[in-house]
Amino acid sequence: MTIETMPDATSNEASVAVSIRAAESADAAAISALVTANVGLGHLLPRTADEIAHHVSRFLVATRNDHVVGCGELAPLGPKLVEVRSLVVASDSRGGGVGTAILNALVADAKRQRVPRLCAFTHVPHRFVALGFSIVPHTWLPEKIANDCQRCEWFRRCQQYGVVFELDRN
Repeated sequence: MTIETMPDATSNEASVAVSIRAAESADAAAISALVTANVGLGHLLPRTADEIAHHVSRFLVATRNDHVVGCGELAPLGPKLVEVRSLVVASDSRGGGVGTAILNALVADAKRQRVPRLCAFTHVPHRFVALGFSIVPHTWLPEKIANDCQRCEWFRRCQQYGVVFELDRN
């Protein structure tokens, strides 16, 4: 799918077409570089290159001129819940709607998979809320806590918001 992204009010860049597509094995290094660059900024939890390569088929990527400028993953946490992970846009492509386009594509993909609930953990919940997600306590997502949180160095002091999108209601 190809979308037109719009620059934000502070940008002087013209609107540039971005394509959103399923990631391929060849995209794993670019995805890993995007994730790693944002771990240091405190935006994402670390992921190894091997982990990303192993799960590359669960990612969507945004590309501009065949260059990966953003990505996001749908990670299953159970039969009724998937999580948006590693949603990130390259710093020079932010502010033009690329992240929103990826998130919308991930929501559509989760609907196609007929998963009833989609969740994410984020420092910036308003972007998710604007698309129909609700902020929820972490304890409402026991699958996430059991699968990931208990092993995380930030467990019990997490500063992210849990957000949920009820797909079976839309």
